[in-house]
Amino acid sequence: MSQQPLLLRQVQIFDSDQGLGPATDVRIENGRIVAIGQSLSPVGAEVIEGAGKILAPGFVDLRACAREPGDEHEEDLISLSDAANAGGFTAVVVNPDTTPGNDDHAVTELILRRAREYGHCDVLPQGALSHRLKGETLAPMGEMSEAGAVCFGDGDRPMTSARLLRRALEYARGFDRPIFTHAIDPDLAGTGAIHEGPWSTRLGMRGIPAAAEHVTVARDIAVAELAKARLHFARVTTAKSVALIRAAKAEGIQVTASVTPWHLSLTDAALVDYDVNLKLIAPLRTEADRQALLAGLKDGTIDAICSDHMPVNIAGKALEFDYAAPGAIAIQTTLSQVLALVHAGELSLTVALNALSRGPRKVLQTARVRVEEGAVADVVLIDPKARWTLDARTNKSKSRNTVLWGQELIGRADLTVFRGKIVWRAAAPG
Repeated sequence: MSQQPLLLRQVQIFDSDQGLGPATDVRIENGRIVAIGQSLSPVGAEVIEGAGKILAPGFVDLRACAREPGDEHEEDLISLSDAANAGGFTAVVVNPDTTPGNDDHAVTELILRRAREYGHCDVLPQGALSHRLKGETLAPMGEMSEAGAVCFGDGDRPMTSARLLRRALEYARGFDRPIFTHAIDPDLAGTGAIHEGPWSTRLGMRGIPAAAEHVTVARDIAVAELAKARLHFARVTTAKSVALIRAAKAEGIQVTASVTPWHLSLTDAALVDYDVNLKLIAPLRTEADRQALLAGLKDGTIDAICSDHMPVNIAGKALEFDYAAPGAIAIQTTLSQVLALVHAGELSLTVALNALSRGPRKVLQTARVRVEEGAVADVVLIDPKARWTLDARTNKSKSRNTVLWGQELIGRADLTVFRGKIVWRAAAPG
């Protein structure tokens, strides 16, 4: 795509501390923001009208499945980058549980090389914590860190060994990388498919108790305190988990957490029709849990919103609920789902946008990004009132496993700019 200078007219700049500023012009040249002010010269630039729209730092997704290498028919790094751009993301942490898994520096280098060739967003590899993601022995984390891994974890596989988790935390502390964990006790979770409660009883389905998560959260916090290292809960779903993380932070333990838009928006009551697209790795919980997650996001207990983008092919979902593969695509719809909470008055715009941009960068401890003169132009232009539908024409993922398919959504990324280059334009979805 062209790197012609851009002039964004009368946009409102979002600042993580001050919120929305007054309408102003922003000029981008040679990959950077070169001027901000009124009535900037349009000479030589493509002019984009931004009245009523918000210019924010590009979003960072802390959890997405690329499926490459191994299952490129469901998603690859190119289609993931396109879907990310369409959702306003300019950086994405990709899970290590591919085929083969990212448990070796050669796989890390392959992912980064492939992403650089396409050049539409920063793909940030999560290296495997354990060899072949089996949870038995440590993977060569130092070599993967040198190759470019930004964090370590075993993706959606639970860490059953507290001893191995401690070793990983202590090892990662040496090169200042966080450990990401999927907090679930597989013995307590058993073969459950949804949250254990009135709805699992009503629907006649095996449940996963909330304790399966918060028992593990409590254990992992204790291990992180022992190791004096950085631990990130990749997705939390229960009120008690939020309370445990809040208390840990108050004690100075180095823990952070993410939540998905599904758990902020829906409860297990949404499963009344047995929609397999709502079968997720971490199940939807109760309204009390949902409210606790919102409260945790507002008070800073929860640091970030991640898409938890998980492509699944049609065959994987065309089964009875118990046997269907878990997961939903979400990276392209996360912004719309979060803006729905803003429109409903459940989140402020400042909390919502910080959870998509500043919060994830704090988790990774990367440089803070602001829309200011001299900054690299990694930005998203948001139209909070735009109406659109995710369908075969607009979907950028290779998969379509989402309950939002065919529904009208409000709010979208109108334009995504990565290092000064337009990588997504909603006016031209093809």
